[in-house]
Amino acid sequence: MATKDKVKFFAQGFDYGFHRKDISVLWKLAKECGIEEPMDLYVSENAVNKCIAMVIEKSKMAGNENSYPVQMFLDKLYRFKTRVVLDLDNKRGLESTKSLDNGQKLSIIFKGHGVFYSHVINNGRELIISLPVQVNKVTRKIEQLPGEDWEGQTISVYFWRKNDAGYAFDTQVFGSGAFRSDQALYLKHSYKLDRTQKRQSIRVPCEIYGQMYIIKDEVVEYDKIETNPGYKCLLEDISEDGAMIRIGGVGKNNVPIKIQFELNGALIVMFGVIRAVEFNESLNQSRLHFECTHIEQGMKNSILSYVYNVIPQDQKDINEAIAQAEAFENEESVPEIVNQPIEAPDYNSDSIVPKKYEPAETPIPQQTISSANRTAAINDAVNKQ
Repeated sequence: MATKDKVKFFAQGFDYGFHRKDISVLWKLAKECGIEEPMDLYVSENAVNKCIAMVIEKSKMAGNENSYPVQMFLDKLYRFKTRVVLDLDNKRGLESTKSLDNGQKLSIIFKGHGVFYSHVINNGRELIISLPVQVNKVTRKIEQLPGEDWEGQTISVYFWRKNDAGYAFDTQVFGSGAFRSDQALYLKHSYKLDRTQKRQSIRVPCEIYGQMYIIKDEVVEYDKIETNPGYKCLLEDISEDGAMIRIGGVGKNNVPIKIQFELNGALIVMFGVIRAVEFNESLNQSRLHFECTHIEQGMKNSILSYVYNVIPQDQKDINEAIAQAEAFENEESVPEIVNQPIEAPDYNSDSIVPKKYEPAETPIPQQTISSANRTAAINDAVNKQ
């Protein structure tokens, strides 16, 4: 490791309230545990868990696991772990897949094959996930592709992080095989995660003529079918929760309206509000951004069916992946194989630690140290390694 990496590591350790001796132990533990970048200890709960397991294992082998020094150091490690977890929760977002926890549920798009479901089995030098499964939309049976079909392929992954947001990233599958008792894929880590929004309705372009009615009544009959002619309009795009409408003349914002039109032989009535207006003076026409606030369920389904048949397959897969990732986050039903118990790595188990040594809820106290003394302490600590 370069000296500058040690300097950064020790500096961060002092900031977390550790003494030089404790930081030296953490540095050595990081190397013994096979953590390529010791700084991961400060940003990864998994890395901290691995070090805790190493301390417990070594102390048991030495027969001093219940000694005061070992238990005090473990207590500090657990409080440190609490701080790492809180720091991660307070971050604006994830910066890499190295922060994904074991058990994180994933939606995966394998282009040309559709949407699959998986979960993280282990997170280390590579991201190891369970061999993805897919529900056959005809037979409703769970299916899998063999691992070798995935090797060398680029896939798109979607997931939701609890109390945070949704994320998406592309990565490459560089291997497949067994990990413990699970069939698995080995993925390259990604340092480019895109935040995704909650699944929203998809709008598709269209050219549908209809009638628009300005609503002035205080009591609105939302589903009433109008028999008198309204203002002629053209729908330029449509979704279940709105449309882009072109009309002649000048439109106005925040006007309640009803639009009525036919879609594949079905009559559709949508009630809502004009949220924005784009006026083209040369054409004397307006484009109205219409938000639908009420539509009968059967009519909504007719629009969804139309949209689904118009959008390209790639967009269908993305929408399905985001929808399924959202369902995972909300703990809704998922394929049975994905819900099977996950064999977590040994170092993720805290059950072997006696109850009286559970981590404290309070953060680690910060050391008071001057800038000059802090620099001297860091350099001294690094030089003694």
